[in-house]
Amino acid sequence: MKIDKCGWSGGLKSIKGNHHNFYTAISKDVTYKELKNLLNSKNIMLIDVREAWEILEYGKIPGSINIPLDEVGEALQMNPRDFKEKYNEVKPSKSDN
Repeated sequence: MKIDKCGWSGGLKSIKGNHHNFYTAISKDVTYKELKNLLNSKNIMLIDVREAWEILEYGKIPGSINIPLDEVGEALQMNPRDFKEKYNEVKPSKSDN
């Protein structure tokens, strides 16, 4: 399993937003146990980029926030109030893991 700061695996990628490009970090392989420990420690915000139907079909990753991949760029540009309203989570800051 690979994770990185923006929930995207596979190296450095550009996610184009309306006014900004967001760049993901180089991914790092983590084990299930390492991910579980990170989620329990609250040291990361895991963004699950699957579509809503995939979450319904295969289940939610406990402790993750679901933002479908085609919404990530726009979601990260939302104001915190709108983000909270739409995703029911606090908007991550640029410094969050």
